[in-house]
Amino acid sequence: MAAYIFDKLRELEEKNAYPLHMPGHKRNLRFMPYDFRNFDYTETDGTDNLHMPEGIIADAQKAMAELLGADQSYILVNGGTSGMVAAVMACCDPGDNVLVAGNCHKSVYSGLVMSGANPIYISPQITEEGLCGGISMRDIFRAFDSYDIKAMIITSPTYEGFTCDIRTIADIVHKHDSVLITDECHGAHFTFSDVFPASALSQGADIVVNSWHKTLPCLNQGAVLSVKGGRVDTTRVKEAVSMVNTTSPSYPIMASVDYARDILSKDKNLFSSYIQLIRDARHELTHCKVLKLVNDSIKGQHDIADLDKSRFTIMVRTDITGVELGKILLDKYNLRIELAGLHHIVAITTVADDPRGIKKFVKAITEMDKKFQRKYIEKIPMTAQSVCLPSMTPRDVYFSKKQYVSYDEAVGKIAAVSVIPYPPGIPLVPMGQIITQEHIDELRLLKTAGCSVIGAENSSIAIVQE
Repeated sequence: MAAYIFDKLRELEEKNAYPLHMPGHKRNLRFMPYDFRNFDYTETDGTDNLHMPEGIIADAQKAMAELLGADQSYILVNGGTSGMVAAVMACCDPGDNVLVAGNCHKSVYSGLVMSGANPIYISPQITEEGLCGGISMRDIFRAFDSYDIKAMIITSPTYEGFTCDIRTIADIVHKHDSVLITDECHGAHFTFSDVFPASALSQGADIVVNSWHKTLPCLNQGAVLSVKGGRVDTTRVKEAVSMVNTTSPSYPIMASVDYARDILSKDKNLFSSYIQLIRDARHELTHCKVLKLVNDSIKGQHDIADLDKSRFTIMVRTDITGVELGKILLDKYNLRIELAGLHHIVAITTVADDPRGIKKFVKAITEMDKKFQRKYIEKIPMTAQSVCLPSMTPRDVYFSKKQYVSYDEAVGKIAAVSVIPYPPGIPLVPMGQIITQEHIDELRLLKTAGCSVIGAENSSIAIVQE
């Protein structure tokens, strides 16, 4: 027998690959100068209670709301996942129609199952490189004209750092007496500098979820749900947040979120030096032709409003895959990236990064760029209706009988679970949707390239039993 998780993490610790991935603290003791063992408390005298905060947790949440410009902010210890589930449950009753962007995280589907709400899917625009862009305003108007919609859920920024025109979307949603829920989990840092896209709260979103652990120096699972504008019942939000947060919350996680808020609010120079670092890095990467950095030129295309400059999304325009590039970065340069897909990689930087780590990444990419020949890489076009209803609601699918079939047998059947490349956790096939041949083609490509796909293990897929 062995301590499997502990032993593996100790092995990784010894290899000490530079982390261009979550969590955002990057193991930098400057931002986490404390021993977590000494902070691991429970609800006892003086430590307050996350489910009925009246002391230090209440003070921390009030300070967070003031920083973010929210009416109420709630600290989450089960990650942004719990925040998105709580947001759906707080805003939707069984049978309510919810307009759901097709690139939403798997947590949204969990929220739909628990709330009993009915999704109406709206597909994001797709870039020439096959990445999800923003949501078409024309499609949003068409959806609201066709259906009675209680809430809309969007992802902004996307995993690759693209944001939607939230201000315009919020205006449309509010004119139809609806609520805008924004998954801004990858944009918790937006509030600290105008170099980054404007925050969703500042543009009119009603509920926003930020995963502080993703892009700020906090422990994994530290996140925040915020409410603004008076269109959402905050009592119901509080109840939903309590339902999805454990009754034994991690005080180290809560302390790391609160400490990050405090130190980053006080020391403005931290972000100034970091922003100059990523500007310099992006300038150097701009010259690469084969390993091509996605830059500001994409703004205004495919309904993309802005680009998060802290995130390095690099398209692989040669005959190796993003997965293979990620392996080279790890094996040869001892750099571990966040995402390695078929045709691109994503490296996450944060204010806690060591400048030497980012410079090492830039040097590695520029060196490899010179070794590969640029080639046209044909993408498989994914076809989807701009606005459509699922064949079955997620809740009905969850309670249905299921059977496992081969990939080929699954074509034309209803997916009983979401098929999800991970990361980033966005369904290739959402539960309740008809599985198409295009889905299977993309799935096989992902699996062949070595990508991890949840819901398609052992060459089979769960379908709703007929």
